[in-house]
Amino acid sequence: MKTYIITGASKGLGEAIAEQCLQDGNHCIFVARSANDQLIEKAGSQGVKVSSIFADLGESDQLPELVDRIFSEISDAEELYLINNAGVVEPIKPVGQIEQERLETSIKVNFLAPMMLSNAFIERTRDFSGKKTIVNISSGAALRPYQGWAAYCSTKAGLEMFTRVTGAEQAQERHPVTIISFSPGIMDTNMQADIRQADEKDFAQAKTFHSFKEQGMLRPPQLVAEKLMALLEGGPLENGGFYDVKNLL
Repeated sequence: MKTYIITGASKGLGEAIAEQCLQDGNHCIFVARSANDQLIEKAGSQGVKVSSIFADLGESDQLPELVDRIFSEISDAEELYLINNAGVVEPIKPVGQIEQERLETSIKVNFLAPMMLSNAFIERTRDFSGKKTIVNISSGAALRPYQGWAAYCSTKAGLEMFTRVTGAEQAQERHPVTIISFSPGIMDTNMQADIRQADEKDFAQAKTFHSFKEQGMLRPPQLVAEKLMALLEGGPLENGGFYDVKNLL
């Protein structure tokens, strides 16, 4: 049995990945701030094992307890996957105008939580000889600057370097974890809706992101999830590698 741990699984790309997980009859562990009753009901009707854990990744002091809860749900797994999908684009403000509390939330959700979960995953599966994979959902913002996205760009860039370093380290291990970054590109999700609501004085490229929606350029998250799952089920992955959905279409 394959076990998938998916953060931010209640909506957007996380929900779409969860849907793929259910189709294959795996054990899915959903971590989110809210329940997706539709997903849980679908899993029940298909006889798929699902564990739903409520957690706010912005509460970093609760992460050790979250790790315990996650691993208490795992049994009889032949392959283990951790998909660090949860993320926030806010605050969208120029540096010098960012509220400290919102900046801290961005750092905790986008950077600290996936680091801590990855660290715990590697520690607790050290002697597990089956296939082990971590996917950190990345962004083009990890590689290039956007005015008004200092928090988002910086946290994604930090996570990208964490992925590279961890990949280099794991290559030396007896039972290595494969860790990759996956950039889903622009999708039709709530995050894109939040971006379109940003004021132009805070986000210089607001009009560009409006045009993505108007011109039908936003990919369905279901398509992106399919490409990610195909990538994971395909040939060997470069440990610490960066994969962009645009190269998989």
